[in-house]
Amino acid sequence: MRKFVCLTMVALASGCSVIPPQAWSFDPTQPQPRATLPVAEIVALTDRTAQLQIERNDIRAKIANEPDASKRLDLYGELHRVGMALSPLERRLANVAAAR
Repeated sequence: MRKFVCLTMVALASGCSVIPPQAWSFDPTQPQPRATLPVAEIVALTDRTAQLQIERNDIRAKIANEPDASKRLDLYGELHRVGMALSPLERRLANVAAAR
């Protein structure tokens, strides 16, 4: 019986630890303002996103045409670097687009 009580308490404590602090003070009558950016910043963000997408597509084309596995591995590392730079920009652009 003590094991059950201990496991239940641990489960409750671990469940509370993953809840973000903002959730404890959330008030549905006071919605948070949506993220907006000035038009110039949106244009710059869109341009940089498009530039990285073109770079990503070029790397993918190089990977498809490369017969040597070791060179492809280097290209995959480069593809990962571009993807890591691109994903936060795409996410931010999607948040801004959803706010409009």
